[in-house]
Amino acid sequence: MKTQLKIRPIFLISSLMILCLGMAVVLLTAQRNANAYADLQLDAAVRMENAEAYLKTLILEKEIAIEPEDLNHTALIGPDFTELTSTPGEIGAKRSSLNPEFAAAMVRYFHQAGVKKGDTIAIGTSGSFPGFLIATLCAATQMELDVKVIASLGASMHGATRVSFNIFDILEALKMGGYADFAIVGISCGSENDNGGSAFEGFTFEGTEELSVALCQDYAKRFETQFIYYRNLSDAIAKRLELYGSDVKLFVNIGGAAANSGKSNYTLDFPQGLVTQVKFIPETNLRGLNYEFIAQGIPVLNLLNVKLLCQENGIPFDPIPMSKAGETSVYLEVSYNKVMILVTLVLAAAVFVLGVCDGYFRRRRLEN
Repeated sequence: MKTQLKIRPIFLISSLMILCLGMAVVLLTAQRNANAYADLQLDAAVRMENAEAYLKTLILEKEIAIEPEDLNHTALIGPDFTELTSTPGEIGAKRSSLNPEFAAAMVRYFHQAGVKKGDTIAIGTSGSFPGFLIATLCAATQMELDVKVIASLGASMHGATRVSFNIFDILEALKMGGYADFAIVGISCGSENDNGGSAFEGFTFEGTEELSVALCQDYAKRFETQFIYYRNLSDAIAKRLELYGSDVKLFVNIGGAAANSGKSNYTLDFPQGLVTQVKFIPETNLRGLNYEFIAQGIPVLNLLNVKLLCQENGIPFDPIPMSKAGETSVYLEVSYNKVMILVTLVLAAAVFVLGVCDGYFRRRRLEN
C-alpha cells in the first residue's frame, strides 16, 4: 500500500508568507498618478455640485420639505411611499448616488468606452437614481457629447418620487439652468410594464396608473417629445431603439426600468459598470435595451449597484457629510509593479514545488 504524499507545513506556510509579503510590497509600492483627463473630471464634478445646489434652490422655492432621511440636506431624496413609487429602494444607495464625484466617475467610464467629443450616447433612465442621471448629464455636457435621453416617470423609494418635482422636472431644470445639454427623445410612465402605476396601488393610493399617463401626456406636450405607451413591453423596447437611432456609441442605463433592464431570467445576470461583452445574450424580445445594445456590439454603462460602483471608483458609500468635488481617488490611475508580482508568484510556486518534491522523496524512502 502506497504512503500518502504529504507536504510538510513549513513549505505551505513559507509559500503563503511569500505571497502575503510580496502582495503587501506590491500594494505599498503602487504608483498613483492623476488621469490624463483629471481636469475634465474635476470640471464635471464641480458642474454636478453646482447643478445639485441649483436644484435644491428650486425645490425649496416650491416649499417642498427636505426628507428626514436626507442627511446631507440635498433636497433630492424623495419620500418613500408616493403615487410614483415603483419598487423598494435602499436609502444609503440613494444618498451615495448624489455624490458629485460620480460625475468624475462618468468621465472615466466615457473615456474607457472610447467615446469622444461629438459622439452620441443614449441614456435610458427611471426616476430611481436622480444622482446618477445628474452625474451622467454633467459629464457628457463637459465632454461635449451628443446626448439622447428617454426617461421613465416611475422611481424606487427615496428616488425622484415626488409628483410635484419628478424626474421630468429635474431634466427640465438641468437644461433650462444651463447645467446640461441634451435632447429628450421620449418619455414613458415606467413601473413594472412601462405603463405606470405605484407599487402601492390599492393599498395606499388609487388611480396611480391614470395619474402616470396624465402626467406623461402633459410633459410630452411641454417637451415636444414622444410619449411611449404600449400594452406590450416588447413594443416599448423596440420604440426606444427607433428613437435613439443608429449612431449610438454608448448606452447608459440608470436604475431598473423594465424596458432598459428587461424582464427575463437573465435580467439580473447583466453586469454592473462598463460592459463591453457578456457571456450569454438571451433571445427573448423582452431582454431589454442593455442586451439589445450589447448584441449590436455597443458598450453599455449599467448604473444600478451603487456599492459596487462606489468601490470601483474609490468613492465612499453613504458619506455624511457628502464628499466635495476633487476629494476622492476617482481621479487617479493605480499601477502596480508587475516585476514584483511575477517574482512573488514564482518564489511562492517554487517553495510549493520544493514541498511537493520533499514529500515525494520522503514517501519513496518510507516505501523502500
